[in-house]
Amino acid sequence: MVSGARLRGETSATVLIASIILALLVGSYLIHTWRTTASLADPFDTFVGSLGLLLPGFYALWRRSRPQPPQTPPSREQWLTALATAERDRLQEDLRDRGVEVACIAVPWEAAPELADSGATAAHDPPDNGRVDQLRQHLWSGRQPARVVVCGPAGSGKSIALHLLAERLLVSATSGQNAGGPVPVVLSLAGWEAHQPLYPWLIAQIAERYPAVVGPESGVDAQDLTRGLVRDGAVVPFLDGFDEMAGPERPALLRALNQALGSSLSVALASREEQFREAVSRAGAVRGSVAIRLRPLDPQHFADFLADSRTPNRPAWLPLLDAMRAGQAAPARGVFTTPLMQWLGLQVYRGGAAVPLELADTTRFPAAQDIERHLLAALVPAVFDPLNNGLPAGRRWTARRALRLLRFLAEQPGDGGIQWWMLYRRAQWQLALFYGLLLTALTTGLSWLSRTAGTAALAGALWGTVCGAAFAMAYAVTRREEYRSRSAVPGGFRSELNGRSVLSRVVRLLPVLAAAGAVGQHVTGLLFAPLHWPDLWALLGQGVVLSVVAGLCGGFAAGTVLDRVHTLDANVAPANATRPLELLRRDSKATGALALCHVVATVLVTWIAWSLILGRTPPGVFLAVAVASAAVVGPGLFTAWPVFRAAHAWYVLRDRLPLRFGEFMTTAQAAGVLREEGVRYHFRHALLRAALRRENRAPARTGQLGP
Repeated sequence: MVSGARLRGETSATVLIASIILALLVGSYLIHTWRTTASLADPFDTFVGSLGLLLPGFYALWRRSRPQPPQTPPSREQWLTALATAERDRLQEDLRDRGVEVACIAVPWEAAPELADSGATAAHDPPDNGRVDQLRQHLWSGRQPARVVVCGPAGSGKSIALHLLAERLLVSATSGQNAGGPVPVVLSLAGWEAHQPLYPWLIAQIAERYPAVVGPESGVDAQDLTRGLVRDGAVVPFLDGFDEMAGPERPALLRALNQALGSSLSVALASREEQFREAVSRAGAVRGSVAIRLRPLDPQHFADFLADSRTPNRPAWLPLLDAMRAGQAAPARGVFTTPLMQWLGLQVYRGGAAVPLELADTTRFPAAQDIERHLLAALVPAVFDPLNNGLPAGRRWTARRALRLLRFLAEQPGDGGIQWWMLYRRAQWQLALFYGLLLTALTTGLSWLSRTAGTAALAGALWGTVCGAAFAMAYAVTRREEYRSRSAVPGGFRSELNGRSVLSRVVRLLPVLAAAGAVGQHVTGLLFAPLHWPDLWALLGQGVVLSVVAGLCGGFAAGTVLDRVHTLDANVAPANATRPLELLRRDSKATGALALCHVVATVLVTWIAWSLILGRTPPGVFLAVAVASAAVVGPGLFTAWPVFRAAHAWYVLRDRLPLRFGEFMTTAQAAGVLREEGVRYHFRHALLRAALRRENRAPARTGQLGP
């Protein structure tokens, strides 16, 4: 039995083909009727005949290549086990990066009944205090549903508490101790907006992070994943970053949670206490939840952390710890009350001439806030210090330059993390002006050398733009049908491609091409001897029509072939990427493949257009320049890599991004300044990002490491 989605797809294809045939018939009639267009009748008839021979073949290929559901989709137990294993491995790697695997985080906590559901607090009767590494025993020991809210000040270890609780549950579920237990997935709330349905958005985040497990190529049924998250609680969202959301979004999230939770679902949420308390006053507590408040650490906790973490320069900290215990360093005692500040202190004073005891100087640091600002400001210079930087000498960054680059990344708008494919948005008009001037100069320069080459550069850019736009729209239509029919959600960033986004790119490109053509015509005259204005317009128009046909055919063919040949799709599909640089590499591969397709398409378009309009083959110079121009411009309508590289070059010239972007991001991540969250980068903590965004922050001078 044919599914509704498949039937709608076939009906749409039939209507589209019928519309094309009708348009061609009407166009043929008008061309033969109007005296001014009678000279184009024969070329148009040739084109219609050629297209008529190709359309049935493309339609048959499209019907045969329709995406089919996988023959053996994974069972519910299989994909739940795979999801639990993948999330456990990710959390353990993240905890290792934070040093938690060797230093037990024994942050004390106390009950916070005023932030919880009073009925749930009475029913569960949680203990008045405990340690975050024992949350599972106290708050998640088989009771269903378990709903926990973790509150505390900035840097108090809320995220670590959430990660530890999830990791303990996942280890239990994957080791057989609690087989069939809930599968927690830690998710950041950055990017959620009140108009978005909460649980479909959470499903999309999970599929983006684990495309091979529940993403487009996994074969997991969308309803099964929804049922696991929304109905029976097999997948439990652990929500981090509540306090980093915009103010109006926080009460909206609590309302959405309470509407969706029902009576059988679990959830865990972490937030700063002030922001959560304000949201609770406006929207009420999470229904059925218990809440805990993380308490400050004392010097003995810090000493235990130093011993457990095997800090190399632990003896250097002992004088400061003694002073803190004796009450002689009150500001230092007040600042080292959170895991974040302790980690910052270890990073800043892990080597070099400075010693931690200087923090006991109340003249230099009269208040805890002064030490906090000092540690935040000194982090980047410390981790990029030449004594601690293990990179080869020719591939390092000075602390001053690293701070400038990180400050630029910190100033990116929004809370959705650092998305490399969105970096161009801060300089759209500058990029349009810069590359418009570059194209104008290139076209004018070519025209001075050869008018044929100047004309070909603009013609190829125009045809490449049209072909790329048609390709993107056809590909998006093909893959969208696939997402509806067999995938949980469209993962990655390319699934957001639609007619509006493609049209906006075309609208931004066409004025640049028109301006370049006008300047080139005014300065040198783009027309070369064999062509006059009517012939030139006919050539451009014929090329545009042929480019649309080539782009549509190529987009449908690419979408269907990549859907059928999964091994080929796995190498380039962004939905299969799990890390930012992997996504960048995949998109560069897709750009190269698409550029090659544009070369083939533009050769055919140029050859056919010249044959139909002028009855002869195109000059070699025209063909070569047009093909090169289309191959450069066209892929940017579909892939993000060309636009990113254009923006990257602009930012490199202004010293806002490094030339070796990937190496710098990897180094910053290894240094603990950045962390990966799926295909995005985030700063380790919001306090660090806020400190980097302060314009009056001056980096400390260190030895010169080279650019």
